[in-house]
Amino acid sequence: MRMLPNLFMIGALAASVRFAQAKVLTVAKTGGAYATIQAGLGAAAAGDTVLVAAGVYGEAVSFGKSGSESGGYITLKGQTGAIIDGTGLKGDGLVSISSKSYLRVIGFEVRNLKGTGTPIGISVDGGGSHIEIRGNQVHNIENANGNAHGIAFYGTTATPLSDLIVDGNEISACKLGQSESMVLNGNVDGFTVSHNLVHDNDNIGIDFIGFEGNGPGTQDQARNGRCFGNHVYNISSATNPTYGGERSADGIYVDGGKDIVIEGNTIDNCDIGIEIASEHGGKATSNITVRSNFASRSWQGNIMAGGYAASKGSAENIFIIGNTTYAGHDGELILQFNCKGVSIKNNIFQAAAGGPYMEGSGSSNTGVVADNNLYFGGSKTSPGSWPDAHAVYADPKLISPPANLHLASGSPAIGAGLVLEAAVAGTLDVDGEGRVAGGKPDLGADEFGGATAILLPGAGTRRRGHSFLAQGNRIPRDGLGRRARGLGL
Repeated sequence: MRMLPNLFMIGALAASVRFAQAKVLTVAKTGGAYATIQAGLGAAAAGDTVLVAAGVYGEAVSFGKSGSESGGYITLKGQTGAIIDGTGLKGDGLVSISSKSYLRVIGFEVRNLKGTGTPIGISVDGGGSHIEIRGNQVHNIENANGNAHGIAFYGTTATPLSDLIVDGNEISACKLGQSESMVLNGNVDGFTVSHNLVHDNDNIGIDFIGFEGNGPGTQDQARNGRCFGNHVYNISSATNPTYGGERSADGIYVDGGKDIVIEGNTIDNCDIGIEIASEHGGKATSNITVRSNFASRSWQGNIMAGGYAASKGSAENIFIIGNTTYAGHDGELILQFNCKGVSIKNNIFQAAAGGPYMEGSGSSNTGVVADNNLYFGGSKTSPGSWPDAHAVYADPKLISPPANLHLASGSPAIGAGLVLEAAVAGTLDVDGEGRVAGGKPDLGADEFGGATAILLPGAGTRRRGHSFLAQGNRIPRDGLGRRARGLGL
């Protein structure tokens, strides 16, 4: 009898051969197989790990090869204390990937790149797929009067940058000129941006951009992605010399992107909390869901949508569902110009004393539907610029705002939410806990009574009654008008 091949055994054998061929290449100041990171990368092949020992490496490094689906990723991994330092170096990127695939960068401190070009801590451009940037600390990347980025993805070819993971990184103390702490721009299709800590930078925290001419034709939009579990605080352009004292830096911004979910993030003390807009006339940011986020103490609005002037682009098919906002200086939710189809449901809007809830600061806003939101701190009879047939005016009993926006026992928000489609409302709250407990969801971002959840790698657990937000004093208002927005690259 003829025996058929055992496909499982053949696959297992092929995998074992592949992994047997994978190598760990050591880089160390002394005693490693290689003395420089670039030399280690030059020797690496698909499946290999370049393991970098503790030490300060004063070099800019780039990937000359891709990994592969069959052979595995090329992984550049730093042990504790591995530092890539740009002091005195010229050039735009400290870690650079250009039109490569199946690569990982894990566990480095990347710092001190300053220049007059566009300094970038970790740079990915061109086209490619399966690129992971995980657990890196990026700081002091600076071009105060021009452009700089902590981490940047620029899709510039007909082949998109796709299957991207940006997880557990920290970006701080960067002087960014007219650009962003973290950006995904151009032909970027398919990404996860999660559990990153972005703080104390002088321009936008996390940005998803389209229509700047970086990608070809109709592919010039960051799209099909999820931004969740990030913690963004102390983001302001107040001291940025290219803004002249104007405060317009977003914590999380979608400018021309589409088909993106923003959920489970914590944003505090930024010029704008979350903004969904388009800076390009006749172009739309579209199909954006903002749900289960905490946003507090924004200098302008905690959540904003629409072009910042009538001549700018539009925000279309926007869902603002189940968020908790607190004490936005100019309002909890602000719709600017050219919003088309905005659903605002199951949110908690706790205003500063006497402050506004929902404001229309512009015009040409159509299809705006507000329903079943809770309002507290301002008016006891009106939600603002749009009616809300099922408005609730009551103290939501947040545990300790702004430090802790979770619900306390006895909150009127518990079990008071509309039951919405999971595709819109999501299935998880701000802590990654199940979104519906006891039949109906709670109002706001927190589902009361769930188990403790881990929010950020290395940050411990978020426990009810404990602060996870940055504490800091508000910078005095500069009195200048709206705004000259960042131009990107």
